Amino acid sequence: MLWLVLPLACASTSTPLVSTVAANPRAPAVVVTTATVEGTVQSAAKEPVAGAVVALIPAREDWNPDRSPPAGRMLTGPDGRFRFEGIAPGNYGVTVSALRHEAVFTEVRLTAAATPRQLDVMLAPARHVVRGGVKSEAGAPLAGVWLDVGRYSDFLGDMLYVQTDAQGAFEVALPVGEYRIALGAEGFLPTGRQVRIVEGTTSLMADFLLRARPETAPPAPEVVSWVKQSLVPLSSVEAGHGFADLHPLKPWLSKARIVSLGEATHGSREFFQLKHRMLEFLATELGFTVFAIEASFGESLAINDYVLTGKGDPAKALTGLYFWTWDTEEVLSLIRWMRAYNADPRHPRKLKFYGVDMQTSAASAQAILDYFARVEPVFHQRLVGPLTPFTDKAQGESLRTLESGKVLAGIVAEVEAWLRRHPSRKGAEKAHALVGEHARVLGQFAARTGSPAADESFRDLAMAQNARWILEHEGPQARMVLWAHNSHVATALEQGRVPMGKHLRQALGQELYVFGFAFNQGEFQAIHVPSEPNEPRRGLSVHSLPPADVGMLEGALSQAGSPLFALNLRDLPVKGAATEYFSQRRYTRNFGAVFSKDIQPVAVRAVSAYDGLLFVERTEAAIPTPTGRRPPPPPPVSRTP
Repeated sequence: MLWLVLPLACASTSTPLVSTVAANPRAPAVVVTTATVEGTVQSAAKEPVAGAVVALIPAREDWNPDRSPPAGRMLTGPDGRFRFEGIAPGNYGVTVSALRHEAVFTEVRLTAAATPRQLDVMLAPARHVVRGGVKSEAGAPLAGVWLDVGRYSDFLGDMLYVQTDAQGAFEVALPVGEYRIALGAEGFLPTGRQVRIVEGTTSLMADFLLRARPETAPPAPEVVSWVKQSLVPLSSVEAGHGFADLHPLKPWLSKARIVSLGEATHGSREFFQLKHRMLEFLATELGFTVFAIEASFGESLAINDYVLTGKGDPAKALTGLYFWTWDTEEVLSLIRWMRAYNADPRHPRKLKFYGVDMQTSAASAQAILDYFARVEPVFHQRLVGPLTPFTDKAQGESLRTLESGKVLAGIVAEVEAWLRRHPSRKGAEKAHALVGEHARVLGQFAARTGSPAADESFRDLAMAQNARWILEHEGPQARMVLWAHNSHVATALEQGRVPMGKHLRQALGQELYVFGFAFNQGEFQAIHVPSEPNEPRRGLSVHSLPPADVGMLEGALSQAGSPLFALNLRDLPVKGAATEYFSQRRYTRNFGAVFSKDIQPVAVRAVSAYDGLLFVERTEAAIPTPTGRRPPPPPPVSRTP
């Protein structure tokens, strides 16, 4: 969730809310129903700190910072004092940030009382400083913008605030921990990033570029007319229905080495089926031989063994990806089709199944141990002890620590050094290269785990590197179908993140063709995140959306009147209303593994992000396999940004 900018709420000057009656000897006592908290902010030298931002944060699950201000927020005066009045009793976080001082996160329980609760805060000197600037797309510094800094912790009230100065610069010193910095300003889209502060970190840079809110006006008639005239209607989303309707796509894709297939949700049945059909078309009609998906590289190779040899259980191998998003009947059907295609003697060039992600370590760690057990037992014994914990599939998040990342990075460095010293033997080049890629994936996993600067941009870079390695590994004639979310396949910046598609565009140019996927209305599956007070968590469940607003990209596409079609954005005219429309930033639906009513649509310039669009008017939820079904998770113990 992105924390949105919150209005400045200074200390209240109103008196506490009370219930009174006329003064007489028999009148009941005054009942105080609110609390007051006051105090001072001092430096380590016990001097008052003026201009410190003090915030009072409700420590409740039903408080949503995207929609509500904190209970109070103010700047300390010259005497370092602060005071909040008329506060509802309950648990709160009190956070303080000030220049040249390390921020403080503390907890307080307030009860209704006529006497103020005294809370004095002492700030230590700054040790770990995050600095940056906030600018518009035009490069103008933005002054007075509030940044919301949420700490990942077990306490719901861990959020503090810092404001940009007249030059659009900000500075905040944070204790060791993980944070989400988010910001927004009037007329701009909210944005944010993760920051990790570790011991030894003295300074981090975090610059932000705010993009103007997108155009929301309905499309001009000329835009709808161009879409109607240019779209290619498709007869079905399901494979096995021939390719007559898909033949017009051949000129679009004839020179592509990678065709990327996005998705606007991670749980739409029609998206998954249409991707299956596109793979069938591209393999049968255009000679594509590689299928790659947004899943971990090592774990995907069990599925590759099945589609090549028929050995093993495809459902079990699919579950072994540890991505519930793909553990569906639709993806299982695609895998079984790949096996049937390869078993057909009319297809001498076999299909391969790969993953491009790096979010798990078990399969790649085990593959490295197995390789050296065969080729170099002495080195294998050197690796067994330190690498074995990373082969434990049950370890999960316990391996995602800074120390684990450092340990794994050291092991990877040893493996890569050994491989450089020992060139592959004749006939074993593929195995040598494959273990090198396993090491690279583990290195990516370690870097994302062990670096305070690693964020989603790093993951996208890693996926792009892995996709390119797979393409090269399969040879100069290999052509790839790449399955991932719209936000990963896009070739333009996504909310400050450099997506996989942008890296691939820089490497492949026009030999990359990217389809963004869009839908107007219907169902999809995702993990439910509550958006209302006391709303129960439903876990993996089906969600439904009504038709998109006419000002959104999907709303415009729906006006073409075709329930299923492809659109080539490379065919846009040099200028005109249609070109201007698809070049504008427009809201579009963009849901990943979770869904909440609080998640806002993202804004994209379609012609910058995609080469083409695949549009489905109405969707249904993907169908989980028995192992793809998940019970509702336990209630959370904290709010994480």
